[in-house]
Amino acid sequence: MARGALIRLASTPESVAAAAASEVLAVLEAAMAWRGEAHLALSGGRTPAALHRVLASLPFDGWSHVHVWFGDERMVAPAHADSNYRMARETLLSAVPVPEPQVHRWETELGPGEAASRYDAALRDLATRQERSAPAFDLLLLGMGADAHTASLFPGSPLLADAADGVDRAAPFATAVEVPTLNTWRLTVTPATIRAARTVFVLVVGGDKHAALRRVLGASPDPLEAPATLLHDVPGDLAWYVDRAALFGKPG
Repeated sequence: MARGALIRLASTPESVAAAAASEVLAVLEAAMAWRGEAHLALSGGRTPAALHRVLASLPFDGWSHVHVWFGDERMVAPAHADSNYRMARETLLSAVPVPEPQVHRWETELGPGEAASRYDAALRDLATRQERSAPAFDLLLLGMGADAHTASLFPGSPLLADAADGVDRAAPFATAVEVPTLNTWRLTVTPATIRAARTVFVLVVGGDKHAALRRVLGASPDPLEAPATLLHDVPGDLAWYVDRAALFGKPG
């Protein structure tokens, strides 16, 4: 595992969300104390919804200084039930005062190529303002699927092969990826963007994730087969927030 990686175990998905929420706010507060603003990248899927609701319920007066990004997105309209943006809007953004210009959603209505290009441009602008070679989220929230995918980096993705071979992926920082197993396109940040994050929290809950989690936290399989393995190389702070079902498997 990556140096400094932590496993934080809680008994249920709800307690995972509660444990992660206070640490999320601590990271945001530290970033704002340092630079006056914080950049938070949200994860998609079902797991983060509970975390968002806890965050929305906690006292925190810094939301006006937070920029919200998205690690990946489905190729659906912003109001679609499957949209990561819509989920975040309903569970968090409608309840906290983040200024609308500071919410950076993928413009899926433009099609995968243009949406990815515009997000890449926004991330490049962030890197320029930060005076860095790659954009640095203060906190990147990720999940992991039962196939060990993270963000929208699925097994077999060419982006994973490039990362494993040490290919310079400074361009792009965001891209559209075809996912043949789902017969669709997804939008995602690239491994270079993930590795540039200052802090990464990975939320994994449910017994269906047990086998994948065991592989990823074990003997470092090939990232092409278990994409979340690339997180071992994150140089920033890394913490896995997991419930008992994910870590130990469902009770017999």
